[in-house]
Amino acid sequence: MKFLLPLALICSFPVWSKYDTEFSGNVETQGRFTWNNEMAKSDLLQDWKKGDFYLIYGNLSGKLNFDQSRVEANWFLRGSASELYTPQESPLGDRPPYFVTQIFTYPNKLVARDLFNLQYENRDGVFKAESVLNKFLYEYDIGNHRITVGRMYINYGQGEIFNPINPFNQPTGLTAISQVAQGNDGIAVDYFFNDKFSLDLFVLGDKRIHGYDGEVSRTLWAHGEIQASDDLQLDFVFGEDQNRHKAGGQYSYRLGESILFAQILYQSEYLDATPSNSLFDGLLAYDRQLTSKWHVRFEGGYQQKNKFATLSNLGERFLPTEYFLALANQYEIHPLVKLNGTAINDVKSGFTYLIAKIALDLGRDMELDLFGFVPVSKGDEADNVAQKLVTTDIGFALRKFF
Repeated sequence: MKFLLPLALICSFPVWSKYDTEFSGNVETQGRFTWNNEMAKSDLLQDWKKGDFYLIYGNLSGKLNFDQSRVEANWFLRGSASELYTPQESPLGDRPPYFVTQIFTYPNKLVARDLFNLQYENRDGVFKAESVLNKFLYEYDIGNHRITVGRMYINYGQGEIFNPINPFNQPTGLTAISQVAQGNDGIAVDYFFNDKFSLDLFVLGDKRIHGYDGEVSRTLWAHGEIQASDDLQLDFVFGEDQNRHKAGGQYSYRLGESILFAQILYQSEYLDATPSNSLFDGLLAYDRQLTSKWHVRFEGGYQQKNKFATLSNLGERFLPTEYFLALANQYEIHPLVKLNGTAINDVKSGFTYLIAKIALDLGRDMELDLFGFVPVSKGDEADNVAQKLVTTDIGFALRKFF
């Protein structure tokens, strides 16, 4: 029943012809063949060698504009199939799916701050189905203010591989999934004071920390943008989120065809008595269009280890490094063919990860990606759990927009 009203709103948009309506969507299917990391087999009881993983997902989006108001909704559907969902029974009974299935569907949490549980998930043997209303909001403009109520996307920050100042939308630079965003339940008030300064205030709620029957964890968050000059922009963030106090910012400077930016974020220990450690993240990055066909991006930084992390919450801090350097390239060898290559290295452990993609434009709003993910150096950090789970994969992604 939870989906009937929002689904009716989405499907009935074209009927409201007297209003300004928009309707769009996409569907994508993926297949990959994967080899397990030997360290996962020996150290983490992930006792599989080779496997297949198949995925299909898509978005159905609608927007209704009237007067100074908007209603927006997005319905996300995802289905996957793999023998990796059904490990062999152990002497202790049934076992949960192998952890790598979470990586293949990352981000697997499609609502970052969740109050209303507007999603459905079911796993039956080798199949898993998900249905998520990850956006459903009402916006109203009042002069130089905007009020948003409901489930919203929160987008800011320049990082594509690592974007620490935005805890509400995880970057997907190291995954094969695109066209996905995380929703957040609450209220936002945006102040556009002038062309140089804007401020976003968020009051969000989340029941995921203690369960849906537990106490709501609040988020009180502020994000500001200051356009100090034509080339210099300063962002700042601070507030209470996920039971921690957090504060940080971003510096970004344009240099002709390039942009230089840096981010920092500090997170306190948990505000209650739950065992935790404070966390600090930093990022330095450079992005440049070298030629009309060649685009390059460098990101380097530090993601402090969460000493209390477990395999079950790897999705919160997926980046499998502590100190890292990453270089991403995109080269257009033909208007219909692009090559993409990313290398990421943990300078402390020696872990190195390569991602290669060939993107083909098939016309009629269709694209085909051929991809490979290879951990060429496993690293020597025995306690970095995420690195042990990284697999070797080859596969394809075929997507259609409408």
